[in-house]
Amino acid sequence: MRTIRLIAPLAIGPLLTLGLAGPASAAVPGTAPGSVVAQTPLPGKEAPGSTATSITYWTQDSLDQPRQALATVYTPAGTAPAGGWPILAYAHVTAGLGDDCAYTDDYGAAGADVNVVTPWIEAGFAFVATEYIGIGTAGSHAYLDANAEANAVIDSVRAARSVTPALSADYVLNGISQGGHATLATAAKAAERAPELRLKAAMADAPATKVDGYIPLAGPYIPPLPAPDYTTYVSYILAGLETARPGFDLDAYLTPLGRTVVDDAHRLCYFDMNTRTQGIGIGQMLAKPLNTGRFPSVLRDVTRLPVAGYDAPVLVNQGRFDVVAFPFLTDLQVAEMLAHGTKVTYKNYATGHNVWAQALPNNIAFARKHLAG
Repeated sequence: MRTIRLIAPLAIGPLLTLGLAGPASAAVPGTAPGSVVAQTPLPGKEAPGSTATSITYWTQDSLDQPRQALATVYTPAGTAPAGGWPILAYAHVTAGLGDDCAYTDDYGAAGADVNVVTPWIEAGFAFVATEYIGIGTAGSHAYLDANAEANAVIDSVRAARSVTPALSADYVLNGISQGGHATLATAAKAAERAPELRLKAAMADAPATKVDGYIPLAGPYIPPLPAPDYTTYVSYILAGLETARPGFDLDAYLTPLGRTVVDDAHRLCYFDMNTRTQGIGIGQMLAKPLNTGRFPSVLRDVTRLPVAGYDAPVLVNQGRFDVVAFPFLTDLQVAEMLAHGTKVTYKNYATGHNVWAQALPNNIAFARKHLAG
């Protein structure tokens, strides 16, 4: 597990306006999106048939400020095909917001995670997995901040190609849950942000969609729920919101208990946060309903996923018994994307939230099909 890597100071003064279209150039020298700060080989942590390298790179948050992020690059062993190894840019599931929650550099060594990387290596892809902004790097992580997620994923591909010449400009996207949210956000922004890259396909598994449609329904009247996961997710969303929009007065909505829970959400990883929130209901965290004041509009601005602007084909995979990424919300997201002319293939499975295992063969086939033509 990584500890924090504070490579360069982020106290860079007032907000900076950075160009987001084309190969973005930074107002602060040396912070151009995708530029690499550090790279470290990871011997012993390779997925089978690959080499592994950890990279720290520059990207931007959704307020256009330069921020650093971590990523792990798994490159297939052997000779690359003509044009280089195509890239699978991976956006990981909810792990937590704190520095100790970084874990993509353990994919090759952890038995449960080998199945994430190895099938893509065997299919002939390099695997580039971002940790997003603020997980293992300075500052906090803006959970479900669509634009920040997209920037981190796209710039991880740029960074990986700068340190590994054998990588192609062709790439595909995949992620589940938070990563599914990031996959859709990235796919809608890819051509604008990085026209030098070629996004061929995006596969979103159980994406977190329409968060702004139901989180504002919460208030002090919400009774305790039997599973701590829901309090954990809400606390992460609230913590992410105040990171994404530091000028927003979140405290006006929190009880003293809610304030301490959100503070802990900034640092505790998922399973520890579930322990922390055991017996704490969402309603106990809130001093007033979230559908009042600026909360709904700020949440929408940060988390809302586009329904148009996708230049590459999209595959969405959804478990019909999912109690985390609710199927009816994914249904609505897909319906709106189709209505706006987005090329979406929608597959449903008789499973819960962990749909990626069943979806993986379809994801690889979808990626190969669109990579080829």
